[in-house]
Amino acid sequence: MRLRRVRRRAGARTSSRLFATYAAASLIPVMVLGAVMWQGYRRDATEQGRRQGLAQAAVIAEMAVAPAMDGADLDHGLTADQLEGMRRATELAVFHGSILRLRVRGFTGQVVFSDDGSTGGGLPVADPDFQAAAAGGSRVKVIGGPGQEVIRVVQPLVASASGQAIGVLELYLPYQGIAAQSRAQLARFAQRVAAGLAALYLVLALLAWWTTRSLGRYAARQEYQATHDMLTGLPNRAAFRSRAEQVLEVAERDGGHGAVVLLDLNRFKEVNDTLGHHAGDELLKVVAERLRAGLGDGDLLARLGGDEFAMLLPGRDAAQAVALLAWVRDRVAEELVLYDVPLSMEASFGVALYPEHGTGLQDLTQRADAAMYHGKRGTEDIVVFAGGAAGHPHQWLKIQAELRHALERDELVLWYQPKVELPDAEITGVEALVRWQHPERGLLPPGEFLPAAEHSGLIAPLTEWVLRRALADQAGWTATGQDWTLSVNVSARNLDAPGFVGYVAALLAETGARADRLILEVTETALAGDADTAVRAVNELGALGVGISVDDFGTGYTSLSHLRGLPITEIKIDRAFVADVDRDPQSQAIVRSVIELAHGLGSRVTAEGVETPEIHRWLVEAGCDEGQGWLYGRPVPWPQVAVEPLTERTVR
Repeated sequence: MRLRRVRRRAGARTSSRLFATYAAASLIPVMVLGAVMWQGYRRDATEQGRRQGLAQAAVIAEMAVAPAMDGADLDHGLTADQLEGMRRATELAVFHGSILRLRVRGFTGQVVFSDDGSTGGGLPVADPDFQAAAAGGSRVKVIGGPGQEVIRVVQPLVASASGQAIGVLELYLPYQGIAAQSRAQLARFAQRVAAGLAALYLVLALLAWWTTRSLGRYAARQEYQATHDMLTGLPNRAAFRSRAEQVLEVAERDGGHGAVVLLDLNRFKEVNDTLGHHAGDELLKVVAERLRAGLGDGDLLARLGGDEFAMLLPGRDAAQAVALLAWVRDRVAEELVLYDVPLSMEASFGVALYPEHGTGLQDLTQRADAAMYHGKRGTEDIVVFAGGAAGHPHQWLKIQAELRHALERDELVLWYQPKVELPDAEITGVEALVRWQHPERGLLPPGEFLPAAEHSGLIAPLTEWVLRRALADQAGWTATGQDWTLSVNVSARNLDAPGFVGYVAALLAETGARADRLILEVTETALAGDADTAVRAVNELGALGVGISVDDFGTGYTSLSHLRGLPITEIKIDRAFVADVDRDPQSQAIVRSVIELAHGLGSRVTAEGVETPEIHRWLVEAGCDEGQGWLYGRPVPWPQVAVEPLTERTVR
């Protein structure tokens, strides 16, 4: 809960920062937009003033000046009657201030009439505005400093009678009224624009707030899902690894101590098989709550997958860890009822102490796993690692160390056992089988080291080595004209690894191998588990075109519901049912049922352990598709498979 609250606060801080950034960023374009609109409206207001001045000047010229100038020759000046007529026509406008200055000028620039009686001043003849007016155009400008602006209009003077331009009229009109009107309009415009932009900014801010809050919640949710198990709410494997490595690093630096614990539930699969996966999920949630209730604030509990959990108990020695786990064990074992069925679950605990048993997480989890395995084999359900006495069979920890060096020194070799098509026993594929050329113990079969690899992180690099070497060998026999399929065994841990499907796809692309000529054999128990990752990996591999084979079928717990919907291309019948199929009615019934089941699912059937011609003939009559066993060939390096063809005599 504390971690969740911290993450919520972190998400809220992130959302606040995003909102502040977005709000500040959106304010800039809103302000720029307002400034642009303001400048544009000011230009429009000024232009409106010029147009108004030009219209006023046109009225004055047409209604007052032009009639008084009728018949005038401006090159020779005005007569006394014309001057008197001009004064009468303009004195009222000048008196009321609608005209500030008025001059009538000839085309040469001489002033023939002005409202103040002067004959000088005015616009220079060389001024472009005067020249434009003399040529028949009109020019208007707002001149003067702030608060003293006036409108200057220069336009041709047209006689009323002739309609011909006889001179230039130069008018100066007041601008203050127009300016005041423009300012009032600008003020009203500014208010409306400010209100509109404020509303727009408010909308943008609300959208930013909603978006950043949503993004913050989404990011927090994604982070939570990436580091937590969705069923129980506990940290997942990745989160446990990250947190545990931090604690172990601090402990190594400061001399701290504690315990790493692995545990899983006994007979959990029986609950899934009997009551269904929904019941299994409910059970896991109850167990998670009971485990969490026994731990302190500084302890870490995680679900690694399936029914496997991990604990990190800082600051506890062996006695304290065992005492805590005994309480947790009893709490887990308390009876509960699922779907009207009373259950009492038991758990096995393996404990590794740091720094006594190691300082790295990988070493500690291996030793805790070894202790848990030892407990499952014995009578104790809480076992503290004690070196070889609590190790896996065949000194697994030693084998794991040696196997790691074997991968580095390229001590592994691949042999291949042929798979033949029935009934003619023609080789159609081979299965890659790894061997270890041990420097001291000689050539070791896979049973001597694969179990140790399965219970460590070595299974991933081992499988990758086998795939790479086998695809290289396949290129070799393909070059000789042998179009054999290649079968490679993979484990449940491989399917559970996040990058396994991507590795297979990249390796196929790198080697140029055809996906449909590669078959990955998965044990039946790997598909019978409750981990969705294995099923997802199988579906993704099938989508690549890689064949999927269910190995050792009949010995595990696979139900039809597990196989339904999976891209299974092959089902291999375990040798335990094939060895006496020619004489045992029960084996015959089982094998016939498996063949019918596989064909109904659209899969091929391969019988393992075929050693006699009698078994071969029985399988042919039963409709089996392929066979594999010593009758057809023992595992050998692939060139020897190619030089030892089967004969008709072998199977007759």
